[in-house]
This record gives sequence, C-alpha cells and structure tokens, in this order.
Amino acid sequence: MEIAAVSITSDEFDERYPGLFAGLTRLGRALGAGPEAEDIAQEVLLEGRRQLGRLRDCDKLQAWLRRMMVRACYRHRCRRRSTPLNSAVAYVPLDLSGALDVRIAVARLPPRERLPVALVYGLGYSQAEAADAMGITRGGLATALFKARARLVRELGDRRQVE
Repeated sequence: MEIAAVSITSDEFDERYPGLFAGLTRLGRALGAGPEAEDIAQEVLLEGRRQLGRLRDCDKLQAWLRRMMVRACYRHRCRRRSTPLNSAVAYVPLDLSGALDVRIAVARLPPRERLPVALVYGLGYSQAEAADAMGITRGGLATALFKARARLVRELGDRRQVE
C-alpha cells in the first residue's frame, strides 16, 4: 500500500494563520497560560511553519499544532511554577461558606485531570481530538476524565452537604 505524500506549503499555512492563531490562543487560555497565551500561540505557529516538512498529513495540521500548544503551555506552567512566590501573595483566604464555584474545583484538579476537562468540557473537543492534542490514547483520556469527574463529585458534593 502506497501512501501519497501530502504536504502544505508555507503560503497555504500563512493563509490559515488567523484561524489557527485564534484557536491556539483559546486553547492556551483554557490551559491556564493567561495573558501569555497569544505569545505561546505565536511561538507554536512559528515553530510549526519552520517544521512544515515534518508534517506527514496536511489534514492533521490543526491536531499537530494543538499538540505543540499543549506541550508549550505545559512547559510554560512548569517555568512559572519554578519561580518563587512573594510570601505576601502566597496566602489567599477562601470563603468556603459562599456559593459553589466549579472553576475553583477544576483548578484544584491535578494537571493530568484538569487538562482533559478543559479540552473536552471547556473547549468542546471530542475525546479523540483531546487525546490527540495531549499525545495520549483515547482510553487514557477517558480514564483521566473519569477520575476528574469522581474527584469533582467528591469535592463539590462535600460542599453541598456543608451548606
């Protein structure tokens, strides 16, 4: 069986840049990159354009760039975590008697569970797309989502009983 070499040119990539940039920026914000999401998306697109020859199937361009964005956001978070916090900012009191905030509960999830939740439930990716973007199997993604939902039910359920 012969596989046809399908490639995308730099000009075609440049034409798709605005749409790709918007999608990657949205993904970066959902992954916690905050205001740096645009910078990270631009770096990913520049690197992707530089490495277009490595892309085997032009139909998978978006998935390929998403995977690069997920990895770049992960590296960004690790670098940000390694910088010491000012002790005056390190403690933020929380009022647990207030209304239920799912965003806080999701933010408390471990990264391996938070990322699938952000991709599937936050950005509307299918499980296959999210697994591809993360570079894991669909079964691994389903397991992470199951654990995340169970953890959220435990945390949010405990708070409901307190009220």
